[in-house]
Amino acid sequence: MVDNSHNQELEDLREAARPCFQCGICASSCPVFRVAPEMNPRMSVDSIITDGQVPAEGNEWLCAYCLMCEERCPMGVSLTEILMGIRNISSKEGKAPPDFVESAEALLARGCLSPTSNRSVKKRVDLGLPDLPQPDPEHVKLIFEVTGAYEVLEANRVAVKEEAE
Repeated sequence: MVDNSHNQELEDLREAARPCFQCGICASSCPVFRVAPEMNPRMSVDSIITDGQVPAEGNEWLCAYCLMCEERCPMGVSLTEILMGIRNISSKEGKAPPDFVESAEALLARGCLSPTSNRSVKKRVDLGLPDLPQPDPEHVKLIFEVTGAYEVLEANRVAVKEEAE
C-alpha cells in the first residue's frame, strides 16, 4: 500500500509513463535485463500506468542507469526518470536495499563512497596533475539536512534493522 503523501509523485510518474505503448524496446536494450530478467523496465512502467503504484518487487534498484532504454524509446519516455522516481518513493517508504543504506552511511562518514586509490594519486603525480580536493563529510551532511535525506536514511535504517532481527 502506498502512503497518501506519495500520490502526487505517483501521478507525475504515471503521466510521464503514459506515452509508453509497451513495445519492449526498453527491455531489449537493457544490459541488466540480459543477466537479470527480473529487471524489466517495461514492467515497471506497466505497474505505474496500469496499477498506479510502485512495483512491489523492488527491481528498480537493479537499474544501472545506462540510459539505453531512454535513448531507444520511440515515444521518448524517460524510463530513467521514472525508475528514479520509483526508487525515491520506495526509499521514502523505507524499502531501500541494505547496500544502499550502507553506501549512504559511508558517504556521510567519509564524504565520498570510496577513497582515491594510491595508484590514482601516483598516476596524477606522474602526469603532473594537481591533487584532487579531499572530500568534506560536512558538505555531505549539509546536503542531507537541506534535502531531507537524513529522514529517508533513518526510515531505511529502521527497516534494515527490523529485517535483520
